[in-house]
Amino acid sequence: MSEKKRSKSPKTRLFLANFSTALSIALVLFMVAFISLFSFHIWILSNEIKENVSFTVYMNSDISLEDCMRLKAEAEKNPAVKNVEYHSVEEITAMMDKDFGQGHLDVLGGYNPYNPSLEVHLKAQAMKVKQIKQFIRTIEAKPEVESVDYRDDIINKINTVYYNASYLVVIILLCLVFICVTLINHTITLTIRNKKLLIRSMQLIGAKASYIRRPFLIKGIWLGLFGGVIADVLVAGVMLWICSVLNYPDLRPFANVYIIAAFGIIVLGIVLSLIFSYFAVVRNMNLKNYKLYN
Repeated sequence: MSEKKRSKSPKTRLFLANFSTALSIALVLFMVAFISLFSFHIWILSNEIKENVSFTVYMNSDISLEDCMRLKAEAEKNPAVKNVEYHSVEEITAMMDKDFGQGHLDVLGGYNPYNPSLEVHLKAQAMKVKQIKQFIRTIEAKPEVESVDYRDDIINKINTVYYNASYLVVIILLCLVFICVTLINHTITLTIRNKKLLIRSMQLIGAKASYIRRPFLIKGIWLGLFGGVIADVLVAGVMLWICSVLNYPDLRPFANVYIIAAFGIIVLGIVLSLIFSYFAVVRNMNLKNYKLYN
């Protein structure tokens, strides 16, 4: 019985060593994948915030409905515009009644000071102050327009926060990529370095370099594959947990992004493991004799 246990112990040690290597690769890939997907959702959220910011175009009181619709259609043709909503005098009066109470215009003797208006939402990529001001100047120059209500301070604040956050995310991603490459390289190098005596023995009996490299490269591919799959499972679990806690809306519109990210992580794990396995084997094949036992 004791001999049977001894015969299994090397296999157990080999399994644990391979599993720990794959797990190390998985944890590093998980960090990169999680930060990348988190950055993607921050970008989506920032675009939604930008596109919710609007400015209002107030028409002249004597403008006809046909002129309003013509100006609306003209604004919608602009490539920077996401959508334009027309609000009639009746709609604006009804909205103000909700805020100030029914019949709030009685104090004015029945006079209605409201004019028809257009609420313009721009696309997120067009949310630049210079571009918006140029667009507003074009609209204000039209004789049908009385004024334009625009809060440039909000746009400036949103853009400042967005660009600062973008720089921070890029720096974090670059640091994580560097850590990812370094840790995977060290993990695979240490794993193969333990086989340096086996590599030298194969060299002494005349094995070709390609024959020596092949099993290590195949093992590197499998380690990268398992590491990528484990990373995908961890990312999926964490993202689902975060979405459930934050009551995030349906993720199905982003299914393609998640599928691409999942395959990308697996491919990244395989490619990095294969490259580092190759160079680790080559280094150990070229070791000097006095370094074999160090």
